[in-house]
Amino acid sequence: MLQAIASMKRRALFAPLQMWRKAAEPFANLGRALKMAMCYRVSLILSIFCSLGVALLWGSNIGAVYPLVEVVLAGKSLHQWVDEQVVDSRQRIEEVHQEMGQLIPPPSTESEQVRRQYDMKKMQLDFELEATEKQMALAQWLQPGIHRFPFLSTPFNTLILMVGFLMAGTLVKGAFLFGNMVLVARVGQRTVLDLQNMFFARTLNLDLTTLGQNGTGDLVGRIRGETNAIGNAITTLFGKMLREPLKMCACLIGAALVNWRLLILSIVICPIAAFFMIRLARATKRASRKAMEESAKLMNRLFQAITYIKIVKAFTMEHSERRRFRKVSGEVYARGMKIAIYSALFRLNNEVLGIGVICLSMLAGGYLVLNQEEFLFGIRMSDAPMSAGKLLTFYAFLVGASDPIRKMADVYNMLQSGIVAADRVFPLIDRESKIRDTEDPTPLPVGPSTLSFEEVRFGYNDEQEILKGVSFELPVGKSLAIVGANGAGKSTLVNLLPRFYDPASGCIKLDGIPLQDFSLKHLRKYVGCVTQQTMLFDDSIISNIRYGNPGVTIEQVIDAAKRAHAHAFIENQLEEGYETRIGEHGGRLSGGQRQRLSLARAILRDPSLLILDEATSQIDPESEILIHQALSDFIQDRTTIMITHRLSTLDLADLIMVMSEGRIEDYGTHEELLQRSSIYQRLRQTELRESA
Repeated sequence: MLQAIASMKRRALFAPLQMWRKAAEPFANLGRALKMAMCYRVSLILSIFCSLGVALLWGSNIGAVYPLVEVVLAGKSLHQWVDEQVVDSRQRIEEVHQEMGQLIPPPSTESEQVRRQYDMKKMQLDFELEATEKQMALAQWLQPGIHRFPFLSTPFNTLILMVGFLMAGTLVKGAFLFGNMVLVARVGQRTVLDLQNMFFARTLNLDLTTLGQNGTGDLVGRIRGETNAIGNAITTLFGKMLREPLKMCACLIGAALVNWRLLILSIVICPIAAFFMIRLARATKRASRKAMEESAKLMNRLFQAITYIKIVKAFTMEHSERRRFRKVSGEVYARGMKIAIYSALFRLNNEVLGIGVICLSMLAGGYLVLNQEEFLFGIRMSDAPMSAGKLLTFYAFLVGASDPIRKMADVYNMLQSGIVAADRVFPLIDRESKIRDTEDPTPLPVGPSTLSFEEVRFGYNDEQEILKGVSFELPVGKSLAIVGANGAGKSTLVNLLPRFYDPASGCIKLDGIPLQDFSLKHLRKYVGCVTQQTMLFDDSIISNIRYGNPGVTIEQVIDAAKRAHAHAFIENQLEEGYETRIGEHGGRLSGGQRQRLSLARAILRDPSLLILDEATSQIDPESEILIHQALSDFIQDRTTIMITHRLSTLDLADLIMVMSEGRIEDYGTHEELLQRSSIYQRLRQTELRESA
């Protein structure tokens, strides 16, 4: 029982904290982006200072309405006005004192109503006396300073001063605004840059399984679109989100100085508008999340269609791709329109709020000024009757406050988009790679080593196992050819060597040491890959060959190209030689030329363990002969694994392994397999028929 009571007390104690945490959850990821922005605190501090300057000058410019109405439009100079203020205040103080002297307290026998009327009148005179004394004190304080400037002795000169003050104030405000916008933009753009670099770095460190969970277009969209949305939110937060409320506060403070009671009455409708604002904000966030998801689908569709444009055209699927793209883009349009509707409703809500505040103050203020009243519904609204100038100044401050309220609609929508974008970006940044590097790596063997697989099992998902207990050993410096039908698990097996994936069970060893004990970076330098799909960048030939070896000399690059039989076509067929840009995926070169560049890159890498995954399967006979010559020299005394079905490549292998449905069917030399392996015999006969 006591434990239950103690537990209830703890829950009651931590309930407010839990509620606060729950309320802050939607802003958690955006808060992380803001924390990154705080690194540029000097720019932020200066931008806040500029925002304060904008707000103060915004309020002071609006406050110029009072002297314009009370002084200039009344045909007075500042000298006349301040003198009249002193005289009128002194005269009114004397009148109030006389009224207070004539006010006789009612005897105790009088009714409660009479005594209440006396108390009300006495309180009214006390308030008016206090307000008039303050007014006279202010006028007396201003009087010597104003009379010190003879220039202000005429109404027109006073108008010139006011116009000059407004122009100077506007110029200074503009300078503060310029500084604020530039500084905030710098913080936002630098934060976007940091986010993009962080996102890209973390993405490169992920394993292929985790990377495959999101489409390429989705990742590109998040690294570009969503990070920009976060940057816009940060820019808005430290820009408009800070500047506009400060401007609004400056105007509300000005209005409160004119008549704080009337201000409170004017803003009683704000809670109603705030309720609708919160509801719209939630709906906007949901719509923004859906819109970003649909945009990611659109990016994926676009990326795939353009990447595989040859297949699209070859199979005359243009109409189908256009239809699919129209469908996805239509969904993006629908989400965008929903956000636009919510934004319009948000703007309407703020417009109604602003005009509602002004209309309410016009009714109440107009009644007080027209009737020279101090009370409204029995509630004191001012210490003394308001003048038309004060009321107009009050309205000007309210109008000045309504403009920031109107702009806050765009601010809130931008902030909601930033929150959604942060929720989509940071979970991807937080992802951990399933391929972990060891903290205490073992040094890799120097030169070729013995490679062994021990009961290795692997599947890309839990439902389907690709490798089913693979075990074999490849001696030092030997070459192994792996053959088998499509889907046998050949490429999956070699992808485990650079640790693109890790086995689900079993172990892969180099000289008896598991791959997981080596440094991931050093292991991937130890293993070289030449794949069927040539992976070249839209860059120069020299940059593609040098990729992964940025410190090598041009002579070493040329030597690697010569060994790969690529130097001749580079020098003779390309006008710019090694500086020629080869286009996206090497599209300006033939298949054989691309494959020779890939081989040159591997040769320059000089790996101790070489993987050739169908490296000659899609090239012309002339290129195949040249690559075969290059490989026959390069794989000498180098541990090599080749996936192939080409007879010419099989001739390079010391050993051959036959795979079928994720298992090793046979393992031995060419002569041994011809005698005992029916699968190898069928593959060999098929290749002979195709080559004939």
